[in-house]
Amino acid sequence: MFANKLILLTFLVWGLVVTSCVSKIAPTAQSERTAIPIQQEPTHTAFIGIPEITDPLIQSENESVEEFVARITAEDISYSRPVLIALSQLKVKSTFLYGVPSNRQDVQQCWFYETVSHRACTNEDLEKYFSDQTTPKIFFAFAYSTSVKSLFLVEHFYDGDEYYFTDNYRLVLEFKDGKWVEKSILPGGW
Repeated sequence: MFANKLILLTFLVWGLVVTSCVSKIAPTAQSERTAIPIQQEPTHTAFIGIPEITDPLIQSENESVEEFVARITAEDISYSRPVLIALSQLKVKSTFLYGVPSNRQDVQQCWFYETVSHRACTNEDLEKYFSDQTTPKIFFAFAYSTSVKSLFLVEHFYDGDEYYFTDNYRLVLEFKDGKWVEKSILPGGW
């Protein structure tokens, strides 16, 4: 008799366990859910890639691309201090490792920018400024172009306390509404 009660009790416990497990597994009628809109927090833009120029320079009327690049380098690199700016040509277009040629014979066109004015430079200017190592010089060369973007390599030579320093830049122009616009100018080595 005790064995029968034990078997009956075992079946009851087993039944309760199975019932509780089945109720957890079996679907139950759910109450109707109401849609609550999720408030999105303002997204923060992460810095990826090239930073935008907040006040880009724009090519003016009757200004050639070369004159425009000279003006950009005078304003953005020399900060309107007196500087000789020269257009050069890359000797090996397939690589930027050699930088911008910066010898007297490499100059194709040049400008002299003073504090508030600029002018095309002469042969006398070139002779004077190549013999005077204290005058800052900026050399730039065309590197690559599509119909909407152009890349120029720029080297800035200036006199430091004890050494002669050089900074390298990459200037990108973008063609918008019939004019070239400064897209980015970033330091870069090659």
